Amino acid sequence: MHPGIAFIRKAARPRPPPAARRTRTYAWGCAGAPLPAGTCHDEVVLISKPVAEAIRAGTVTQAFRRWDAPRVKVGGLQLTPAGLVRFDAVSRVRDPDKLTERDARTSGVKDLATLQRFLAPRERKPSPRGGKGGDTVYRIRLSWAGEDPRIALRESLPDDESLGHIAARLRRLDARPTGPWTREILEWIRDNPHVVSKELAALRGVELLPMKVDIRKLKALGLTISHDVGYELSPRGTAYLEWLERQPG
Repeated sequence: MHPGIAFIRKAARPRPPPAARRTRTYAWGCAGAPLPAGTCHDEVVLISKPVAEAIRAGTVTQAFRRWDAPRVKVGGLQLTPAGLVRFDAVSRVRDPDKLTERDARTSGVKDLATLQRFLAPRERKPSPRGGKGGDTVYRIRLSWAGEDPRIALRESLPDDESLGHIAARLRRLDARPTGPWTREILEWIRDNPHVVSKELAALRGVELLPMKVDIRKLKALGLTISHDVGYELSPRGTAYLEWLERQPG
């Protein structure tokens, strides 16, 4: 599968073919994110970093998907590793055999043959998210819509009112059957910056994937920064922990 062609899947999913495993893709959570209205949808396209950068540069302007029905909303925004991407239009491709080499290049696929292979009908039931399924090929027009708003947020130092709002949000995240976790993981990241996530999970004695989901929730609030290797607290996250340590009790 080409880097530009990937879909969000639920936790229980089949092992992808070798071509898909060569490409790292990214999903971004929406919980607490200070994003424009309409940024996050349940039916959302997962866009890889190379293709997101190409959308930002203007060299990728569209995508093709085989779905049972459109899975994105016109005007909706998707948060990607290169910032916000807008879905400008969605239309049905009546004859996929008439797609061109230019269609392939402007969708981030190396050639038409690769695109046609991806869009070929599959003899298996489509997933609820439309991954590799459906009877219709759709063209999605894309454009870059701006920087990731969380970048500016994580650099901003919160005042007392903002600190109170952060604390309230984290109390809601802590209110789960397994008990509070937000302060612990923020302190772990503070004390173990740039530690690969697998090692960080081992240090904490927790499962890797749930921990990464938790960290994305904190990132959405501007409290952490993700790196190619590990994490660190943002200036906002550092200020919050320092404030928390000054609180009585």
